Amino acid sequence: MVKYKLDRPLKILTVCGVGQGSSLIMKMFVEDVLKELQIPANVEHTELLTAKSSDADVIIASILHAEEFEGSPKIIIGLKNLVDKNEIKEKIIEALSKRGVIELD
Repeated sequence: MVKYKLDRPLKILTVCGVGQGSSLIMKMFVEDVLKELQIPANVEHTELLTAKSSDADVIIASILHAEEFEGSPKIIIGLKNLVDKNEIKEKIIEALSKRGVIELD
C-alpha cells in the first residue's frame, strides 16, 4: 500500500527527443501505473528543452535522455523499456519513496 504525502497532485513530464511519439506512449503507461498506485498526478508529454525549463516535480524519460537532467533538483526517472509497466512502477515507487513523496505500508 502506498501513502501519498503531498497536499497537491504531482506534476510529471514524460520526455523524449521530439515530444511526440515515445513520450506520448510513456504518458499513457505512467498514468496507468499512477492510477493503480493511487498517486494523484498531472502527466504531460514533451521534449527535452521544454522539460529542462519546466516546473515539473518528476521527469520520466529513456535512460538515454535522463542523463540530460543530471544535477537537476527534479526527480528524474530513467527507463530502459518505455512500455514496461513493472519497470515504470518499480522506478516510480523507488524514486518517490526516496524523496519522501510516498510512504510504503
